[in-house]
Amino acid sequence: MGSLKALTKLRGVGSLVVVIGLAGLAQFTLHMTWVLYTHFKFGWGPQENGWSLFAVGIMSALVQGVLLGRLLKRFSAQRLAVLGLISSTIAYALWGAATEGWMMYAVIFINVLGFAAASSIQSIVSNAADPKTQGQAMGAVAALNSLMAVIAPIVGPSLLAFVSHFPRGDWRIGAPYYFCAALQGAATLLAIRHFLRHRATTTVAASAAS
Repeated sequence: MGSLKALTKLRGVGSLVVVIGLAGLAQFTLHMTWVLYTHFKFGWGPQENGWSLFAVGIMSALVQGVLLGRLLKRFSAQRLAVLGLISSTIAYALWGAATEGWMMYAVIFINVLGFAAASSIQSIVSNAADPKTQGQAMGAVAALNSLMAVIAPIVGPSLLAFVSHFPRGDWRIGAPYYFCAALQGAATLLAIRHFLRHRATTTVAASAAS
């Protein structure tokens, strides 16, 4: 808890800790429910799920290894974080509403910015810490994500169990992903509010200094 409190006090971080927590819970909820969800919704088996997770891995590697640097040259880390959160919010909602298996792949491939959101936020946290506290700050982020990874297996499967009796293809089976979309949407609003406040504070400080 002490490391998380210290993280919130870093200049430019503050409420981003909550954003990281909400986004992490959404991501781990997806991880915990993907295979069962696609089975209940589309009748997918191990092969179909294997290919879908392969597609997720390919997109993650492409964005993290090739596109992230280019995206950060075009957008600031703050803007890329917000765009990524918005993209992920829409993606979760579309995954939940999908009625055909191919739609899951379509959303994976169009959610390019969503794969850059977490890295953008982590870069903001990393840059806010000085060299002496950078390791502690990133450790606190990892600890927060670990906590969300513990909560997600309780929340996600419980939601899925509540709707698993609906017929295959029913939009209501997407409840876990609507929940993820709500979490990511809340994270998006908090991030926008945080960045606007931080920009206003920075502008006032710069005006006072001049």
